[in-house]
Amino acid sequence: MPKPALQVVLIGAEISQRQHLAQALQQVLRTLASEVSLHIPPDPDDLTACPADAAHLLWTQANSGPWRQQLHVLARPYQVVHGEPAEALKQCIYALLPPAQAQDWARQLPPVRWQGVCETCGDADCEQRLFSGLLKG
Repeated sequence: MPKPALQVVLIGAEISQRQHLAQALQQVLRTLASEVSLHIPPDPDDLTACPADAAHLLWTQANSGPWRQQLHVLARPYQVVHGEPAEALKQCIYALLPPAQAQDWARQLPPVRWQGVCETCGDADCEQRLFSGLLKG
C-alpha cells in the first residue's frame, strides 16, 4: 500500500520564486519522504481551492499581509519560513519532516557556553566583563 502524499501549500513570495523553491523542495522531499503534492496558488483568494489539511508554508519574502489575512479567514494553521531560497528550503524541510528525518537540514545552534553558575561557566568574555567591572568599582 503506497504512502499517502504529503500535501504542501507554498504561499507568500512572488509566484516565480515559489515555483523555484517548490522544485527544489520536491527533489529533496522525494528522497527523504513519501510522495509530495505541492500547491502554489497565485493569489490569496485561491487558497480556498487548496486542501485545508495540507501543510501551509508562508514564505515571507514579500508582503505577506494578504496571505496571512486569508489564512486566518480560512482558519488554516501555517508556518512561516524566511530568507533567501537556500535558507527557505532548509526551513521548509525542517517544518515538514519529523526532526530525526530533517536533522541534516536543521539550523545549526550556537554552542552553549553558560552552564548555570559562574564557577562552571567557562565563558572568557563574561569573566573579563565581570572582573573589569570589579576593578573599576
